[in-house]
Amino acid sequence: MLEDEKKKKIFLKVILGIIILIILITIFSSITTVPTGYVGVKTRFGKVQNDVIQEGLNFKVPFIEKIVKIDCKTQKIETTSEGSTKDMQTVNISIAINYNVNKDTANNLYREIGKDYTNIIINPAILEAIKSSIAGYTAEELITKRGEISNVIQEAIIDKIKDKGFNITEFNITNIDFSEQYDQAIETKAVKQQEVMTAQAELEKQKIQNEKEISEAEKDAKVMEFQNSQITENTLKLKELEVQQKLIEKWNGQLPTTSLGDNIPMLNINK
Repeated sequence: MLEDEKKKKIFLKVILGIIILIILITIFSSITTVPTGYVGVKTRFGKVQNDVIQEGLNFKVPFIEKIVKIDCKTQKIETTSEGSTKDMQTVNISIAINYNVNKDTANNLYREIGKDYTNIIINPAILEAIKSSIAGYTAEELITKRGEISNVIQEAIIDKIKDKGFNITEFNITNIDFSEQYDQAIETKAVKQQEVMTAQAELEKQKIQNEKEISEAEKDAKVMEFQNSQITENTLKLKELEVQQKLIEKWNGQLPTTSLGDNIPMLNINK
């Protein structure tokens, strides 16, 4: 009799322990924690619900509802895509993009795509945006209009993923690589341009020197012309004075009956 009572008590304790364990499991199953930077997508019997659980401590129906945690922090993707330019040059463009999942629409993203949205949505959108964008530019424009092309690619990516629940926070083109043949062509062109610029500079220098020499020559010619005119004028005056001197030396004291210009007496000179 005592043994039966003992067995009964043990049985009751086991039953009580099981009940307590079930209660504890139920309690812990009804509580979930969403980390900072995440949102919780609630599913009930596998069906995604419309409400989104925010970060912190949350309650759910145990064994029926499940919380899928979606990372909404800023995520970074670095990738390289090959494409062809407008002038049919092969180019590899490397980009870095920061994005995050929109918390308000995370449940729709999970319903339509699941958690592997990076490979399903983001990467294909980036590659397609790069290819379609650079096709409208020449290889040279990829360098001279890098800022403009960066904006074009960014807008193309945003247009492809904005309706899926993503936000682009930063975008940069990190590198542009052309084929080896094109790099050699660019280098050759740069050398030729430098040679042309050097030749033009030498030509301009020679032109300035020629103009300077011409200016000096014109100046010398004017000086010589002035000097010649002075010499001619002075020579005439000297000749006139010499004539007058000779007339004076030969004058016999008689007044002349005629005169030269400027009232100079015409003297009769007898040798």
